[in-house]
Amino acid sequence: MHPPVKMSETYKAVQCTKLYKGFDEAVEKLEMVNLKREPLSPDQIRVKIYATSLNYFDLLMLVGRYQIKPDPPFTICTEASGEVIEIGSEISRFKVGDGVIFGLQVGSMAEEAIIEEPFACKKPSSMDHVHASGLFVGFTTAYHGLAQRAHIQKGEYLLVTGAGGGMGTAAIQIGKLLGAIVIAAAGSPEKLNVAKRMGADFLVNYSTEDMKQKVSEITGGKFVDVIYENVGGEIFDKSVRCMADNGRLLVIGFASGTIPKFSINLALVKGFSLVGVRAGAQMTLHPELAREMYQKIDEWGLQGKLIPYVDQVFDKENFRDALKILSHNKALGKVVVKWAVHHAKL
Repeated sequence: MHPPVKMSETYKAVQCTKLYKGFDEAVEKLEMVNLKREPLSPDQIRVKIYATSLNYFDLLMLVGRYQIKPDPPFTICTEASGEVIEIGSEISRFKVGDGVIFGLQVGSMAEEAIIEEPFACKKPSSMDHVHASGLFVGFTTAYHGLAQRAHIQKGEYLLVTGAGGGMGTAAIQIGKLLGAIVIAAAGSPEKLNVAKRMGADFLVNYSTEDMKQKVSEITGGKFVDVIYENVGGEIFDKSVRCMADNGRLLVIGFASGTIPKFSINLALVKGFSLVGVRAGAQMTLHPELAREMYQKIDEWGLQGKLIPYVDQVFDKENFRDALKILSHNKALGKVVVKWAVHHAKL
């Protein structure tokens, strides 16, 4: 039995108090504040956060350019790993002392967070909190997109754009577990090296190579069955021209900051499907999909088959430096902020 956790009346969190036009100004104006602890509802858990993983869309929210637009002030960031320190009266999946990973729309850049039970999973016991903090968003989105939306089949070609980042490295691993032949596309040799380490079968540098020509050579002119597109802008336009007949183009996000204009005649000519992927929203609407997804993520995580690639780790006092790595497009895999040290692998 774990003894009751003594909690103070407040906890520290990083908050956005105003939206700005540019990333650099938005990051500099973030504030570390003390927030009053709120009581739990019956279906909620309170988690002490050990590590927060950053995503590019965390930055987009600071400048009002993401589809989710929280009103300031709000605690930034989406996913984290930590330890359950309090549970609501209706909680059955977790107990105090459990290690968990979770995803929120906002609220993970803090010493603690309140989470509704469906949006948390048990942390793989073999994984430390720094690595586990990057499991939730990328891998759940990749599984929902590739398995539940694209229904990718063994032996199909999968093209992953932005393949050296957190979302891309997760998609590579999930794609391989589902039996796909993975073509990783990124804009630098360093990012492609990361993609190769994550299991990609083929590499395309879209900064120096003609993506359509290279993909055609790899596939023998058949092109790709599924595209996992999370960059947007010019890369989206190049990706469309790599689709095979009856392919599925998954729209994941717009890390470039540019939402592309899609020429619908291309879908008509090639006969492919354009599929939007929003794992969080779909999990709420379709609980049966959430149960399947969490079961697979738990299973593969416990088997050590899902390994978030962590690029750099920062102490909480240096959270601005961590965010700047993303804003300047220098991240390889995940960037993580540590809130506390835990020596045991919960």
